Amino acid sequence: MAGALGALLFCAAAVSAAEDDGWINRVDVERIVPPPPAQGSRIEQNEIAEIYRVQAAAAPAAKELAGRDNDIENPSIFKDVIGSGWDMSKLPKTRFLMGEIGKVDRIESGKAKKIFHRPRPWMADPKIQTCAPHPDGPQLNSYPSGHAMLGYEIGVVIAALIPEKSQAILARAKLYGENRILCGFHFRSDVTAGEKFGTVLAEAMLKQPRFHAAFLEARSELIAAGLTH
Repeated sequence: MAGALGALLFCAAAVSAAEDDGWINRVDVERIVPPPPAQGSRIEQNEIAEIYRVQAAAAPAAKELAGRDNDIENPSIFKDVIGSGWDMSKLPKTRFLMGEIGKVDRIESGKAKKIFHRPRPWMADPKIQTCAPHPDGPQLNSYPSGHAMLGYEIGVVIAALIPEKSQAILARAKLYGENRILCGFHFRSDVTAGEKFGTVLAEAMLKQPRFHAAFLEARSELIAAGLTH
């Protein structure tokens, strides 16, 4: 886990102690990630080309998984690497912790997207195919990727809860974000920013005493359930 996160921990200095709500200190996204590439820039054109390459090279099973990931925004995405015991209906303390992460994510994702106002890939190139129908009209919410953010917010916390499976958990979080490119819903830089910001948010939550207390209760529950030791 440390190796996967070490390059991102320098961002902790950007976490402000102001507006502490007990779960997380407010985080200034503009101090964590750079602005997205400019519309029509060479970088954006290269990102459009990557979407086409990824979609052309993907096997049917990969496309199917990307489509499922598009429809799921909750901790169940990690069941395939944790095991059948990862069932929130049977893990109330863990479910509570995951719910608090979701609340933080909805606030921070919405705020970040409103700051950057980046058009979605199909607005830059109408020929881009998406893995599910997308809304008509302007969609200025591409940056950062909300799926990638949530995948890393949840993934980093779960990796700390179940450290012996941390590498597989973080690999699944990464794939969850990468599938946004395969789905045609995000550019590469959207996903990279989502991974980075989501990791910083998770680290900020883990440092909060109230969140940490709930984390320890969830970890005890997972130990009792035989999901970690």
